[in-house]
Amino acid sequence: MDTLRDELLAVFDAEYRDHLRVIRGIVAVGCPDAQGLAEIFRRVHSLKGAARAVELPVVEGVAHALENRLSTLQAARALPDEADLKAITDTLDEVDLLMTAAPAGADAHAPDEDAPAATAMENPAYVQVPVARLDALASAVHDLMSVAERHERLWAQVMDLLDESRAVMHAPERMRADPVAEFARMTRRLMTVGRERELMSGQIDRALLRLGEEVHAVTLVPAESVFGSLAAMARRIAREHGGPDAGVDVHMHGMEVQTERRVMQALRDPVVHLVRNAIVHGHETRARRLKEGKSERLNITIAVTLTGVRLQVAVSDDGRGPDLQAIAARAAGQGLVHADAPLEARQLLARVFEPGFSTRGQADTLAGRGVGLSVVAEAARALHGTVRMEQRQPAGTTVTLTVPVSQRQRTVLLVENAGQSLGLPGRVIRHLLRVRRDEIRLLNGAPFAVVPHPNDGTQPVAGQAGKQAEDLVPLVPLRAFVGDENAPLPVRDGAVSVVVMEVDGVRCGFAVERMVDVRTLLVSDATAVGLDSELVPGIAWQREDQPVFILSPDRLFARWRLRGNGGGVCFSDVDEAAPVVPVRHAPLVMVVDDSITTRTLQKTILQSHGYDVCLAVDGEEALAMLQQSSRHVDVVVTDVEMPRMDGFALLAAMRADPHLSGIPVVLMTSRDEGDDVRRGMEGGARAYLTKQKFDQGELIDTIKGLL
Repeated sequence: MDTLRDELLAVFDAEYRDHLRVIRGIVAVGCPDAQGLAEIFRRVHSLKGAARAVELPVVEGVAHALENRLSTLQAARALPDEADLKAITDTLDEVDLLMTAAPAGADAHAPDEDAPAATAMENPAYVQVPVARLDALASAVHDLMSVAERHERLWAQVMDLLDESRAVMHAPERMRADPVAEFARMTRRLMTVGRERELMSGQIDRALLRLGEEVHAVTLVPAESVFGSLAAMARRIAREHGGPDAGVDVHMHGMEVQTERRVMQALRDPVVHLVRNAIVHGHETRARRLKEGKSERLNITIAVTLTGVRLQVAVSDDGRGPDLQAIAARAAGQGLVHADAPLEARQLLARVFEPGFSTRGQADTLAGRGVGLSVVAEAARALHGTVRMEQRQPAGTTVTLTVPVSQRQRTVLLVENAGQSLGLPGRVIRHLLRVRRDEIRLLNGAPFAVVPHPNDGTQPVAGQAGKQAEDLVPLVPLRAFVGDENAPLPVRDGAVSVVVMEVDGVRCGFAVERMVDVRTLLVSDATAVGLDSELVPGIAWQREDQPVFILSPDRLFARWRLRGNGGGVCFSDVDEAAPVVPVRHAPLVMVVDDSITTRTLQKTILQSHGYDVCLAVDGEEALAMLQQSSRHVDVVVTDVEMPRMDGFALLAAMRADPHLSGIPVVLMTSRDEGDDVRRGMEGGARAYLTKQKFDQGELIDTIKGLL
């Protein structure tokens, strides 16, 4: 009996969702006519009866109350007003909450009758399939069976031909026919069978492809079936967090998008977490929202989009937005970033997905449990996807989950590695480069490549008009992590093929022997014999029956970090070109000063003596440029008193960064007190010049001495 009720609950789970979906659609347009009201009444009535059949009296009672209200409207020949539409929406929310497994922090006194329904929802045994889809599936099966029957007939012809050939071979000499004529006849029959086989092979391929497509279509579910109930959940959480008068408006976009059920179901929990996070961290008082020109209620948008073979689910709000200062302080406290090293918003926001990261001062029933958004990042990684947080304009936050639409199909870049075919997941690839040997930069003996800045190179570098933003990324041979730990950079025809990948806001260029193709392959969880199962979690097969070993980018980056993010430069013997040498330029001097007049003066003087010059308005901008510049800075000449980050703080940050600590720093300021001079020199400055006694000859001589 329990088994029967479980089956009925699973059927009811699909039925009630369909009823709620249609009713919500009618309410969304305001139920403008009697026909819409009649449809709502019919579905509420059916919902009540179905709830009674599966012994869910709470759901039955809620539906019955709404049915009475709708019946009164129909008797009066009236259409629903605003209060009626709100009552309908509230009832649908209540049904959703009763049928949905309660999230963490929900009311602990929920009726016991909800538990079976929650189980049915979490482990659905049934899906609704349109009759047209079943007809198409049956038709595809019929086509495949027809081809199978033709295959049997063709095989029978082959066996008959084989029997005839045997009979001819064993016939007495006097009874044998003309050998030439017999050979020609059998050849004609074989050619006929061959043509039939070729035709049948194409039909089998098409029939199997069609059958696969139809079976796959049956497994698809619309986003609404998984995320449709989140609006009700969000309104309840808002009341719990902000009081009975608190509210939230939830907007759903792309709910008609379909993808595999297990993919959509796996995204539900992280999306629930993001909605809860948006309410808790984005909450503002009514007065503050109105003062900032916002609506009274917090707006949350859940948008589902399908782009190629990737599914995106974005959760946005128009609340306070991410507190970058609090994130930076927390990240520094956990040792995730250097306290004196300013990071751009993209890098800071990537830190919120670290385990245990939270900016809330104390825990409550909704957030701040010390888990934070790491659970969302873990869910994305489990689905072979990514997650990112962005500041929403003009206010608020957007968190986007991007995952493959299929957990078996993945888009990968095929590369060669010591005779093996490796697959690098396309989701983490940022650039494909061909870097010439003489373009490779050397920093502390380690090779680096110049790549466009993550802003796609559209923003000019501060203080360098006409130049696009660029970054240096370390170069490492991919083979060093899959095969030979001491493998050199593979050079062919004077250049290195580089795949720049990014994980958790960090980028690295992996040099490969050859890039082959970009393909979408079916990936199995089979273990690659002889290879690290953590680094190679799956295998795919090309049409040539050659295995493709799919690499885990997270494990690849973890191994790279473990080895120290670099290493000495070494090249393979594939190419006999001249060794790499750093590109020669005029010495580059960075001038840091918040006064445009001082910057211009020093730039003119330095350029007249043959130096290249770059400019920064304060220490924060200077440090960012030093960390991101595609070219090594030879000397830094900096003011002391500046906004955001002064010269002393810049000096300390440079000394704390191993890549910058060797750059000589000249302090130039109007402060000539002994304590300031001593502080600068003890902090690592190589010279201290005062503006009161400024002499361009002294500046040039000082820089020459440092170089």
